[in-house]
Amino acid sequence: MKKISLLICSILAFTIVSCETDNMDGPDAAITGSVIDETTNKPLITEQPNGFRIKMIETSWSESATPEYFWGKADGTFKNSKIFSATYDVEPVEGAFFPVEPASLKIGKSVNIDFTVTPYLTVRPVRVELVNDAIVAEWTISRTKVGDKIIDTRVFVANNPNVGTNFFTTDLSPLVDLNEITDEEALSTTYKQTIAGLIKGKTYYVKIGARTNNSSKRYNFSEVTEVIYR
Repeated sequence: MKKISLLICSILAFTIVSCETDNMDGPDAAITGSVIDETTNKPLITEQPNGFRIKMIETSWSESATPEYFWGKADGTFKNSKIFSATYDVEPVEGAFFPVEPASLKIGKSVNIDFTVTPYLTVRPVRVELVNDAIVAEWTISRTKVGDKIIDTRVFVANNPNVGTNFFTTDLSPLVDLNEITDEEALSTTYKQTIAGLIKGKTYYVKIGARTNNSSKRYNFSEVTEVIYR
């Protein structure tokens, strides 16, 4: 009986020690900013997810820390309010733009930083409008720096304002395959698509994309156009 009592006391003591309150402070800092398209001097038009991520490496204590990532927003901005005060190397990655140098930031309560990037491609709508019972879209593709092969362009159409690769109606979103033509021809062409099969009373959102054979297979996009079919 004495041995049993001693065993119970030992277990209780171990349990108390194991259940001590964790006094470690939680995240106390935030980072905000934008990824700026150098061709427009405005935040890069993208999507969330599958647009771009922000990569952060804490350099305060180690030169080989594990990177942390979080998604940027569709309007090209980003925000993370759940990080710890420290010094970080910060950079936007996995987007439809050429790599940029990381910035070293000492993040206290809050810090804001913008990154200017060169997009792989720029998509310029000539027109996106309702003609009779169909959406007519015309656009061009350009670039300021040569990169990977241009592989396709697409009119993304959906009943969702977040239209893009995450939300689109396949039957209303024709893909133009550019793999078999030269980039010079792809860049000198004015594209046109007539999209029928609309339903009256619906509002459609149109976003035109073009893509190079980049490692993340990200699209560059135009702004969203709202088309109301009455």
